[in-house]
Amino acid sequence: MRIRSLSVPAVLVPVMILAGCGSEATSNVAASSPGAQKVSKQGLTEQVSGPAVGSADPVVNAYYDYRGGLDEMMQSGGVQTAQLKPLMTTKLFQSISVQAKYYRTKKLRNTGVTTVVWAKRTLASNGVIVTACYDTTAARTVDAAGRSVLPAGTPTRWLDHMRVQQQNSRWIVDGGSTAPTSC
Repeated sequence: MRIRSLSVPAVLVPVMILAGCGSEATSNVAASSPGAQKVSKQGLTEQVSGPAVGSADPVVNAYYDYRGGLDEMMQSGGVQTAQLKPLMTTKLFQSISVQAKYYRTKKLRNTGVTTVVWAKRTLASNGVIVTACYDTTAARTVDAAGRSVLPAGTPTRWLDHMRVQQQNSRWIVDGGSTAPTSC
């Protein structure tokens, strides 16, 4: 299966699994951050391992912008999506917009902090891939009453493999996959 077909409905899969939502394509992909706070590019890029730190690598920075936009959307309960449009392809934006609608409908929002442990880029046969490990130990997805909606035992370490492409001289995220891991 090509990575494109996974597109990142993975971002909210744990929450959607609770309600029995999702498609076969998304059910094979574990979730990205089940809860997150707005990401600070400066704070996160300090944690990137290897030579690609900060603005030295615009491909890795595109991933940080994407994570920050997702976190902002999830913290807002799915209300704020405009910041995502310039950060990703149209197809991925449409997928994330469906998930934002799910957050609004179920009155969910995220609290806490997602920490990127490391991020790096690699060249693959299907394009440039940013691989990143992040930790959601301090992050939670809550309902309108502030109660956690994720089951006990939900993983807190995740590995993203996100394809990044150049569009109009800007790097944007084009989808990928996420899986729980001990990275």
